[in-house]
This record gives sequence, C-alpha cells and structure tokens, in this order.
Amino acid sequence: MLIEELQDFTYEAYRKFLKLLKQRYKIVPFCEVSKKEDSFLILRHDVDASLDAALKLAKMENSLGVRATYFVLFSHKLYNLLQKDDLNVLRKIAEFGHEIGLHYDVAAHEAYGRDLKKTLENEIILLEHLLDKRISSIACHNVSIMSGEDPFRNARNYINVYDPELCKNYVSDSCRAWYLEHLAQLLAFKYEKVQLLIHPFLWTEDVCERDSVLERFFQKVEDKNRAYLHDWLELWHRSPKVKKYDELAKK
Repeated sequence: MLIEELQDFTYEAYRKFLKLLKQRYKIVPFCEVSKKEDSFLILRHDVDASLDAALKLAKMENSLGVRATYFVLFSHKLYNLLQKDDLNVLRKIAEFGHEIGLHYDVAAHEAYGRDLKKTLENEIILLEHLLDKRISSIACHNVSIMSGEDPFRNARNYINVYDPELCKNYVSDSCRAWYLEHLAQLLAFKYEKVQLLIHPFLWTEDVCERDSVLERFFQKVEDKNRAYLHDWLELWHRSPKVKKYDELAKK
C-alpha cells in the first residue's frame, strides 16, 4: 500500500490500511492491551467532531473483525451524549464490540471550578451508567496545546493513552497531516508495538481537500440546525395557546 493512498483519507484507503495492518499486528482496543506481549497495535479514535462519522468507521472495522477504542467528550459543542439520538449512535458503536473511553477536556474541567479528580470520576460514572459498561480507558483532549501538565497522566485506576509504554511509537492522522516518516515506518512494519490514532470525521467517501472536509461537515451541522428550527416553528404554530394568544392580541 502506498502512502499516497492514505493521504487521500478515503474510506477505501482506510479499509486497505486495516487489512494490511491485520497481516502483521494483533489489533486491540486499550482495554485488552497487555504490556507483556511482544507485539500489538492499539487502534484509537478520538471523536472530536461527529458521532455519525465514528459510526461509519465502527461498522467498517466490525466487518473486518477489528475492534478499537472510541473516546468521547461530554464537554462538546457539536454532539451531546445526553441527547437521545447521539446516545443511540454511541450505543451502536459499543454494540459492534468496540471499547468506549472517556475523552476529557482539562480546560473545561478547570472552568467548572470543582475538584478535577472528582469531575473526571463523575464523568466516568455517568458514561458507565449511560452505556451499562465499565469505562477503563481515558484520553486527554488537545494535549498538544495544553498550557500545563495533564493531571491524570499517571492515573492509577484507568488506562491513560499517554502512558509512555503505550505511546512510545505513535502514529496519528491529526488535522489530516501525517508525520510521514512515522507512517512509512508503520507501513513497513518497523514497529513491534504501536498506537494508531485515527479521527473519524477526517475520512470521506471520495477524495476531498482538507478545508472542504470542514466545510462539508459544518454544512451538515447547519442543515441539522435548520431542521431543529423547523421543528420549533411547527411546535409554535400548532400550539392552541399561541393561536389563542395571537387572536386576542390582534383585537
């Protein structure tokens, strides 16, 4: 497989990528990692934008017999785990056998003005209740631009993705900008143990420029918001109370 194919970020390229990796690696979610093993590839997904995009990859991986860990945020502007539709999508991802982990945002936690450890544990407990599954893995959001240290880097009760033994070799598609040397090493099977981070919303059906990916995505967000607007207008217009008020107000 050529690096150029993966630079297109298409679903077909991702499918070929997984098939190739399966030839050499035992692909595992974080909850099944054993540091004693001689070789493994941890497949990680940070859901930084779209649960629907995550579901597409989850289905594909399931069809190939691959399991990954999907990390989700509570402090997100574009999806809401407490909203029925989004929660149902997350549950579908879990039903495919994938691990669900907590993607925690330290900046958001600090803004709450509460004890950070207690905030993390409360989010984990809530996620466990929503999914009826134990949460054992955690990942810091935007760790590369944090102003300080990750307070949960050495958390004892959970698997932190930035454990030095789990990210010594690390390949990521962040911002659709591979470290090409790392990617080449992975494609050549040079790593015995490696963590691969894939962001679901960066991948598309067809070849698409980086900026266009964001434009398409936010167009979907805008369309969804317009649908919400329509629902609100319909609710108001059908309300007997509103109709009666308008009739009286006109007199």
